[in-house]
Amino acid sequence: MKFNKYRISHYFIFSISGLNYLIAILLNSFFRRKNNKIMLFGHKLVGNLEAIFKDTRLGENNFFYMTLNYRDYLYLKKIHGNKIATPLNIFHLLNGLRCKIVITSHGIFLHNTIKKLGIKTILCGHAIDAAIPKNKEKIIRYFELFDEVWLHSPYHEKIVSRELLCKSSNLNMIGYPRNQLLIENNRSKEDLKIKNNLDGKKVILYAPTSNRGDKNYIKSEFSPFNINFYKFMKEELLNSNIVLIVKTHLNDIISEEINALVKKEKNIFFKEDMNIIYDYDLMILSDVLVTDLSTIYVDYLLLEKPIYIIDNPDPDPSTERSSILKYIDLPKIHNEEELKSFILKLKDDKLESENIINLKNNIYGNLNHLKTIEKINQTLSSDSK
Repeated sequence: MKFNKYRISHYFIFSISGLNYLIAILLNSFFRRKNNKIMLFGHKLVGNLEAIFKDTRLGENNFFYMTLNYRDYLYLKKIHGNKIATPLNIFHLLNGLRCKIVITSHGIFLHNTIKKLGIKTILCGHAIDAAIPKNKEKIIRYFELFDEVWLHSPYHEKIVSRELLCKSSNLNMIGYPRNQLLIENNRSKEDLKIKNNLDGKKVILYAPTSNRGDKNYIKSEFSPFNINFYKFMKEELLNSNIVLIVKTHLNDIISEEINALVKKEKNIFFKEDMNIIYDYDLMILSDVLVTDLSTIYVDYLLLEKPIYIIDNPDPDPSTERSSILKYIDLPKIHNEEELKSFILKLKDDKLESENIINLKNNIYGNLNHLKTIEKINQTLSSDSK
């Protein structure tokens, strides 16, 4: 959850949470008590955090998840009970700051301070690093704060060491747990389609990057925030067995006008309309991925299915991209005619996928994804001895 200066509720949430956090740190500094719990912390319970939280092979670990988003807290608490916490409750924070490990997908408030409480901190990012900051020293210091930084793949290791210039000894090329689940659950594609009444359908997963509030991106031709894109797709998919599922980036909001239009359509859905267990189940049930400047294509390579890059403008043109987004050797869609051609190729089972295996091998090398959860278990159990 990012602070939004235009939302009054955020001032309340961040003020109360911050005050509780400081009080909890102070109390735990004087009355040091430890528990055997592991706190997961991030913007949303999706991706790697979701995989760690739910996978039964990690069940011997005492996990709980803390969220800044109070709506998420109320929703998740109904499902998972006392395994969900909020910083608005000081007792939850006291409990959290007595845990043995914090695993985060983004960052930790007052990181240096909580490490003095004897808590081990682990970064398991939400994605392979896609940006090169102007101040590389800042990102290096950020990585060095953690006891461990779990890396996505051998290519991720190259980006961190050669492009971000980070040589920290805490880097651990363990792989991402969500990718192990992606490979293991790939065989459930048809079951997922049946579960969502999509059996016999060809599914396009459209998963673009965050709009970052950029008006140029939001109003662009193929933007998921432009109602004309949906009107175009409605006509192109009419009377076909092709379905479009739109998976917007976390916290991006679709207008009520677009939601009302899509609700009436039989061939267009949003992620929220799908009956899935894991966020990445959408990748499994789809037949092709369409994306733009998003690293989702990197994980999708593991499924060895076609991937197309749609020519949306960069929502953050001032940011330098890492090589994972600078050089994407995949077929492109530049205009409506090429999008129509893409749909025809899908109908005829003639989509391009020649370079998928080469890209996959270049990024992942000989990484054994099926050992990731086992490695995580070994890491976490070693800290309980």
